[in-house]
Amino acid sequence: MPDTEVVSAKALYETLATERDPYIKRAVRAAELTVPYLFPKVGTTGSTTFVEPNQSLGARGLRHLASKLQVALFPVNAPFFKYEIDDLALANLAKADNKRGEIEKALSARERAVLSEMNGSMFRPVSFEVFRQLLLAGNCLLHIPKKGKPRAHRLSSYVVQRDASGTILDIVLLETIARTALPADIMAKINAVPAAEAKRDAKVDIYTHITLDETGQKYNVTQQIEGVLIEGEASGFYPKDKLPWIPLRFTYIEGEDYGRGFIDEYIGDLANLDALTAALRDGTIQGAKVIWLVAPNSTVKPKQLADAANGGFVQAEANAVVPLRLDKQSDFAVAERMIGSITERLQLAFLLHSQREGERVTAEEIKFVAGELDQGLGGVYSLLAEEYQQPVAVLYSARMEFVRKVPPLPKEITSTTIVTGIDALGRGSDLQKLDTLIAGSNQVVGPEQVGRYLNVGEYFKRRGAAIGIDMGGLIKSDEEIAEADQQAQMMALAQNLGPQAITQMGGMAKEQMNQNATEGEPNG
Repeated sequence: MPDTEVVSAKALYETLATERDPYIKRAVRAAELTVPYLFPKVGTTGSTTFVEPNQSLGARGLRHLASKLQVALFPVNAPFFKYEIDDLALANLAKADNKRGEIEKALSARERAVLSEMNGSMFRPVSFEVFRQLLLAGNCLLHIPKKGKPRAHRLSSYVVQRDASGTILDIVLLETIARTALPADIMAKINAVPAAEAKRDAKVDIYTHITLDETGQKYNVTQQIEGVLIEGEASGFYPKDKLPWIPLRFTYIEGEDYGRGFIDEYIGDLANLDALTAALRDGTIQGAKVIWLVAPNSTVKPKQLADAANGGFVQAEANAVVPLRLDKQSDFAVAERMIGSITERLQLAFLLHSQREGERVTAEEIKFVAGELDQGLGGVYSLLAEEYQQPVAVLYSARMEFVRKVPPLPKEITSTTIVTGIDALGRGSDLQKLDTLIAGSNQVVGPEQVGRYLNVGEYFKRRGAAIGIDMGGLIKSDEEIAEADQQAQMMALAQNLGPQAITQMGGMAKEQMNQNATEGEPNG
């Protein structure tokens, strides 16, 4: 039975690879016009010399658009997701009105902890390359393990099969590693040449097969080497919403297992721009070359002209020696106008006219960029928020729980929901709403009435959670405020009545505390 599973997994990869080939061909073509090394042809090595594109607009636009996607989906200085609890669970809490700020503070702390784990695992550099692959090839497989750095796999190293609704049925990932890197137990199991005798450049193929089980709620992950099932670190069962392998796609096309790249939509303009730029470049080089024409019956010889010093004299008729002229200015002008027109269209497509300089962006600017991406790229932000943001947030939250680094929630909260996309930027809008409430109240009823009704401690907690900063030790607790107020009253009384009155009041307060303690004791 295990042998059957292994053979069927390898056969599945080979079968689905045939369906994947057209997408790979388009990806290679797109890479040739933008950044060739991002998706090279099969068999390419580190020593391969790529054919350079004749223009740089494709590469610049690809990097710029990937940066905008990175800023919109995974901003640096703002959480891209937020934890939420339903209103019913919040209403069931004792004194829910007084605990809302404490709950928001705890949820905000969890969000910051997850972001810290993401940054520590080098997620952002990998994510940027994922966006470039999505724009170029339309597909990328992201692996987020429970420990270590995430990895991104090009379309050429995996196959995927989905049902009609887009649910993942099978993924087969092909990885090649050095044979000498295999553990001894795996070497013995596959009956391979011992590692000590193997050539240092010998390679083996590892197939990681991910398949949806019969219940449709879990994925079974197995790994095979040379037709033998092995027990790898990633083997086992995973819940459907916590699968560490995320097969991403840039666009959703009904009935297709793979997505299409953004570059594929503008491949015609990029190809024309590349050809026109090459032609204009070659023509300019030829036009810059200086060649002199000497009349056959002229008294001056070409050698005399060649040997003449700069500023020297040669005896000849004026029209006997003339420079070679191409007379292609009008043709070059037509090509330049066409290049300008294509460049303008591509700059609009790559959103190159709307970049804001600066290292930090606000939540409102992130919303603007997200909306711009949705309008300019046909809803791509909404798709990536569902298929990219949501799984990443869930997997890193599970990763934090696995290593027990997640800050605890109040004990009354038993479950949370992770929200991504535009809705996840709600903490920034919460801050704006709080400020609007206070400003409007000041205008309507005045600062005195606001101070009378506003729970300042709750306001500080909610404001800190909206900003996303650690409030620990920053704001005084109710007990600390009461103690400070009592000390202030004591000092005021000391100034007015003298120290003897303070001593007498302290004794009365102590006697009252003892009496309250006695009344609280149960009867024997």
